[in-house]
Formats: sequence, structure tokens, C-alpha cells
Amino acid sequence: MRPVNFKLITNYKISVSFLTLFTSLFIVLFDNQLFWHSLAARLDLGKTAHWQIILIMGAVLVLLFHSILTLLAFRPIIKPLLVAILLLAAGVSYFSDSFGVIIDKSMIHNILETDVREASELMTWPLLWHLLLYGFLPASLLVMMPIRYPTWRRGLLLRSASIVLSLVIAAGLVMIDYKELALFGRANQDLRMFINPTYSIYSLNKVLRKKYFASAEQPLRIVADDAVRDQAAPRSVIVLAIGETARSQELAFNSYARDTNPYLSGRDVINFSDASSCGTSTAESLPCMFSRLGRDHYNLSKAKTEENLLDILQKAGVKVVWRDNNSGSKGVADRVSYDDFSHRGDLALCADDNCYDEVLLQGLDQLIRTSSGDLLVVLHLKGSHGPSYYKRSPPAFKVFMPECTQDNVQDCPRQTIVNAYDNTIVYTDYVLSKIIDILQVQAVNTAMLYVSDHGESLGENGIYLHGLPYFLAPAEQTRVPMIFWASNSFYHAQKIDESVLSAKATMPVSHDNLFHSILGLFHISTGVYQADLDIFSDSRSRHG
Repeated sequence: MRPVNFKLITNYKISVSFLTLFTSLFIVLFDNQLFWHSLAARLDLGKTAHWQIILIMGAVLVLLFHSILTLLAFRPIIKPLLVAILLLAAGVSYFSDSFGVIIDKSMIHNILETDVREASELMTWPLLWHLLLYGFLPASLLVMMPIRYPTWRRGLLLRSASIVLSLVIAAGLVMIDYKELALFGRANQDLRMFINPTYSIYSLNKVLRKKYFASAEQPLRIVADDAVRDQAAPRSVIVLAIGETARSQELAFNSYARDTNPYLSGRDVINFSDASSCGTSTAESLPCMFSRLGRDHYNLSKAKTEENLLDILQKAGVKVVWRDNNSGSKGVADRVSYDDFSHRGDLALCADDNCYDEVLLQGLDQLIRTSSGDLLVVLHLKGSHGPSYYKRSPPAFKVFMPECTQDNVQDCPRQTIVNAYDNTIVYTDYVLSKIIDILQVQAVNTAMLYVSDHGESLGENGIYLHGLPYFLAPAEQTRVPMIFWASNSFYHAQKIDESVLSAKATMPVSHDNLFHSILGLFHISTGVYQADLDIFSDSRSRHG
């Protein structure tokens, strides 16, 4: 028996084409669970033809990935490139598989604009283990793998042949069942958004090109150069409370089984029970709700280069103050008075770099009393921001127990997640009631409008958090609370019939109404104002 030639084994080198093929196979099989689950959910797995579709799509994905990676497989960068791809795919797959989220342009905007506090809540042990198993481990094996590099001419020929052969085989597989695949593909075009990591790379490229490689910054476009306040209108003070991640269905006002509105009950508030958001993330919804564009015509790049609601109000003589306990205004408040309360260090309201929303009420009474003329105060709440719901409510407001007290909420029993989330709704209800307490003792006409930026998924159908593309997002992410309160003097001065407004509270409203409703309440006349989008317009006309 001949001895084993260990030198021959250790000297074995793998070709570049096999390396890219194995990498592609690994990514398709292990980093695309959300894609496979979504695909399976749309097919009847009892049919042999549908299993054929799954097998063909899997093979085609491997071959296409292999072709792309082989095309980029130049000797100096092949290993760093594949390592980067493996780590990226592992990171994307964790959030996709665990929370059911898609890393699209909106989500990348969120990632780029998030702060250290928010990001730290996502850095959990399950994430690190996932990155180790699906990212660092295969990447380490890849780095140690010796590669056989032919001469550049032979290498170019082999790579070209490998790419052509892969594409021919992929085309042949598609032709086996072209009719079925074509029909299925047309009806399920959104599935491309679930493919990891191609869609996230595509989205990142789009965002970075606009953010860092666009043409020189354009001057702010004036959209309401005719904005004028009616000088005969009464002075008003309005607090606009912007909620975070609160969903409509969790309000007792909206027939939720739990009493999540104990503090606003009996406070003569008007609850708009059918309100929808502009987007499913803060980075998208916040600029949109202050823009004239509305959801159907909204474009982040365009919105950032033109006047928003706050600019128009300030130009017309309304004092605007933005108070923030969240991750910033996403550019909305860049040109108005801005105060960050999230790092106040108040021992009673702040702990572990997390401040409860009551911190926003500090000095609010004095601000109103010392201001003259119209005043809009925007309070950007921390609200129900996940995944650390348990951090958003003080101990006295934890009425639903036990809570999920970890950041990797997907590993908690679902009821504990709901408990922690519902406690944040109760606390927000309390904060809103305290705002009313401050406003109703003022010697001026006062009002409060509360609306959340987007909703939240709490594990329904395996989906957590938020940020899904709007057309795919469940109602939990797009239906939001909208609550209005006003002093008796405000109703009288504004000539708003409260009973008429209450009767309309079940009609559909959305973030599109905010821009025009606030302009109307401050009696700002401008050509961009649309009375049909002002939720107070009809009730005001009754006093004609």
C-alpha cells in the first residue's frame, strides 16, 4: 500500500471559478432564507411543477451569482471581494431572517441616519453568533484556501468560458419551464427585493450615489413665496407631537381589548381612527409628512431641496421650535430652532443613554408663556421605538407583564413583546395627557395634534420592526394613531364645530393631511394650500 502523499494534498490549489461557484452556492443556500420562505409561500408545494420552479430558480441564482463574481475575480481583489460579500450577506440575512425586513433604499437611509444609541440596541449576541457562523467562519476558510492563478491570458480565457457556460446553462434551465416561470415572474416581480445580497447592494448604490456623488447642492427651492398669515386671525399655540413606531390597532380608542388610553380617556380628544402613514420608516415618513408632495408624489431628494411646512410657517411669522428625543429631524428642522433633549442627563428621566419622553416637557410651559405671536412646538417623541420596547416606559407604567427585556425580541415569547410594546403606548398616552395639562392653563388659544411616523410589526406572520416597502408592508406598519385636542377658546376662535369634526373622525386621513391642516390652523394663505386636505376645513365652514 502506497503512503499518502500529504505534500500533494497541502499543495492542492482551487481554481478561481470553483471558489466563486462555492461562494455563490453558500450564499444562495444559507443567506437567502427570507427569499426561499417568500417563494414557498407563493407556491403550492404539493405540486411537482412548483418544486421544479424552486429548483430551477435556485440553480439559476447560483449560476448568475457565479457569473457576476467571476467577472470581478481579478487576482488582487478576489479574496477581499468575496470576504466582503460573505460578511454583507451574513449581516443582511440576520435581519431578514430574524425580523422579516428588506434592506431597501428606505432602510439604508435609516441605517445611515441612525445614531449610536439606536444601533447599539441591535448589536445582540444572536447577531454576533450569526455573523460568526455565516460570515466570519466561511470567510476565514476562504482566506486560507490556496488559489491556482493561471497566466493572465489563460485566466481571461477560462473566466470568460466559465461565465458563458454558466449563462448558457442558466438560460437552458429557464427554457425547460419558460412559460410557467415567465407567468410566475410577472406576477411576483417583488421577489427580487428578497434576494440577498444583490438587492441591498443595488439599494446601497442608489443611496450613496444620491447622497455623496450627486451634483452640487441646489439652493432651497421656494414653493410658497406667496405665504401670508391673516393678520385678523387669533393668536394660536399648537403642539405637534410626532410619535415613533406607534401603530393604530394598539389604541383602546380603536377597539383594542386592552386599556392603553387610560389618561386621555375623558379628556375630550378626537381620535382619527383610520389614519395612514406616508412611509414605513422615520427617514421616509418624517420628511414626507412635512412636505407638500404627499405620499403619491413624494421623493426624498426633491423634498430635501424645497421648502417644507416649517419653513413656510416661519416665513409667514409663526415661531417654530423643534424639541427632539429621537434620532434627529432627518433634515426637516434644519432651518428652525432645534433643541436636542435626548442627552439631557436628567437623573429622573434619563438612564443608560435613554431619556423618557417626559423630558420634552421640561420648560414647555415657560416657552409658551414667554412667546408672543403664533407658536408651533414640535415634540419628536421616542415613543415605541424598537426593538428595545422595554426601555421606553418607566417602571410606573409597566402595567402589562411580563415584558420582553432583551433586544433580540424575536427570541421572546410573543405575548411578552406585545406587553412591552403596549406599555410604551400607555406611557405615550400619559405624556400626551401632560401636554394637555400644560396647554389648557395657558392664557392663549391652544391645541395639540399627535400622529405617529409609522407603525410596527410585532411578530405577525414572522415579521418584526418596520421598514418594509410600502406596497408589501402589512397594515401594522402603515396604520398610525392620530389624536387631536384643543381648548374651548381654540375651537371658538378658529370657528371649528367640535361635533362636526368628531363626526368626521372615522373618515380616512393620512400624513398628506398634516401639511395643509397646520397651514389652515395658522390661517396661512398660499397657493400650495389645499382645503380638501385640511381635516379642519369642513368643520370650520359650518360657522361660515
